[in-house]
Amino acid sequence: MARFDATIAALGLVLAWASFIPAAQGAERGLNYIVPVAAGSSDVPANRQQMPDVLYADGSSLPVHLNRFHGIVILLNFWSPLVPSSVKEMLYLDRLQGDMAAQKEPLFVLPINEDKSAVAGAKDFFTRQKITFLKPAADPGGTMAQALAVRGLPSSILIDKHGRVVISVEGPYEWDNPTIVARIRQVMMEP
Repeated sequence: MARFDATIAALGLVLAWASFIPAAQGAERGLNYIVPVAAGSSDVPANRQQMPDVLYADGSSLPVHLNRFHGIVILLNFWSPLVPSSVKEMLYLDRLQGDMAAQKEPLFVLPINEDKSAVAGAKDFFTRQKITFLKPAADPGGTMAQALAVRGLPSSILIDKHGRVVISVEGPYEWDNPTIVARIRQVMMEP
């Protein structure tokens, strides 16, 4: 029994110590990297959960309502230039946005910077990384991420034309891979 108690105490110390290590990404907002997992996926539109109308800051740092894009499929991505997996994912998202630009039914990839650098940091990052198709946006104060219960970076939400969640992905994802592109195209063709 003493050995069991010592093991539990040691585990408690490790967990307590780990809680003091700040995450490199979004630590100031309590966001951490988590292993990729998809949730909330529904192939039946009637079963999809409605997205709340939330605000984000556009490239001019002006507040914009997400429901402004009603009628357009949106891929909402929460990221930070301080998170290596977010940085890599931006390349996939940029290619996806570029490939979908000529489609009859539009897709809008909305990358929301969760770093303190906000829109200015996103613009600088996009310039340095030669991101050409994405538009910079941010979540000053983290209110959008909090309202949508984002737990880590990167995190993404695919939203259909009616503002309903098709799928949520926590962690990095290769968004320009042919399988997911085909799935996104299906959502774009839905009435």
